[in-house]
Amino acid sequence: MTCHDVLVSDRLSSLDVSFLYMEEATTPMHVGGVALFQAPADGFDYDRLVKLIRTRIALVPRFRQRIRWVPGGLGNPVWVDDDHFDVTYHVRRSALPRPGTEAQLRDLVGRIMSRPLDRTRPMWEMYLVEGLER
Repeated sequence: MTCHDVLVSDRLSSLDVSFLYMEEATTPMHVGGVALFQAPADGFDYDRLVKLIRTRIALVPRFRQRIRWVPGGLGNPVWVDDDHFDVTYHVRRSALPRPGTEAQLRDLVGRIMSRPLDRTRPMWEMYLVEGLER
């Protein structure tokens, strides 16, 4: 395999890069989701979540890669390893104010999703949100 083959295989697809080109300050183009979990009997907290992600992130190397733009725009950007990857930047913690309603959760998710992702880092975030009633 040549260096050229590696770069071609790690180049963003036309669909992926179209999301970056279409994104504007008032129009974030990322995708998100919300999943509700019941805490296990032995508990679950932020430190345990970070540890879990650290042990499994090697299974999907893309989550440790950032985008590098090609000089002059002569080709689609490429994925490169982030030498300064910090899982705690990507795994975040938040809490709902009492009483922790679903409406408050929707408001928080709306605020989070309205912000663009940092293009100088791997483009993902995960939030552990505590305080949802029930």
